[in-house]
Amino acid sequence: MDDLGTLLRFLHVLGVAAWLGGMLFLGLVAVPAARALGEEGAGRRVITAVARRFGLLGGTAWVLILATGFGLLDRRGLSLGDLPDTDYGKRVLAKLCLLLATGVAVLLHGLWQGPRVRRAEEAGDAATRRRWALVGAGLDAFMLLATLAALWLAVSLVPS
Repeated sequence: MDDLGTLLRFLHVLGVAAWLGGMLFLGLVAVPAARALGEEGAGRRVITAVARRFGLLGGTAWVLILATGFGLLDRRGLSLGDLPDTDYGKRVLAKLCLLLATGVAVLLHGLWQGPRVRRAEEAGDAATRRRWALVGAGLDAFMLLATLAALWLAVSLVPS
């Protein structure tokens, strides 16, 4: 029995559960509940507070997924250079690209788009706020779809 390999797989799946579960919770529970408060400013503050709190968990999960993924590759005796050579490796490489793209989207959302929504809201510029909110919705959709695509690739992996 490969205890280290089992631990790496467990931590990898735990990271995915925290990442995807957190995104689903934010999108399906926290955001609708905050919007139901009625007052736009109060809802935005709740969403911001929850998202910042999730950022700690989500960031940790993202790093855990990345680190354990490389650990799992190492346990198989594979390097990044080996990945394009097999169907298995190509799927792992696609997962890695999706994970990295999702990380970029998270940074764009938190450091670029989110502050612009808040500034427009504080300035009372509803049209600009709506435009930046749509950008945020697009980033959210991308993050969810990329994560689901990576999960699809993960469950379709057949070791070579």
